[in-house]
Amino acid sequence: MTPRPPAPDSLPQYLAEGVPKQDDADLRTLRDWIDDLLEYRQDVAAEDIDAGEGETIEAVEESSGGTVVIKKVSCGKDNCKCQSGELHGPYKYIVRRQGDSLDWEYKGAVTE
Repeated sequence: MTPRPPAPDSLPQYLAEGVPKQDDADLRTLRDWIDDLLEYRQDVAAEDIDAGEGETIEAVEESSGGTVVIKKVSCGKDNCKCQSGELHGPYKYIVRRQGDSLDWEYKGAVTE
């Protein structure tokens, strides 16, 4: 007999104990919901992304690992060229949903 797969160590105990008790139909429904939730977190629409003060959005592209955003930014220093409109960058970010907010993961300067 094949043993039941172990739960991941990172899974909360209430899920590790409760999920295996569900019937096959509920497990399939749960799997579909998890897939939908992952897609929702990774697929941030362009209209959901706003440029902050001193920033410009150069491009927004959908990607399987999150939404790729290219933007230019101001450093905020009073005597910097960016204060007169010549922003730094462009820089690449991966944007995903984290709860009710967006998580911006800096990926570095864009090399052209």
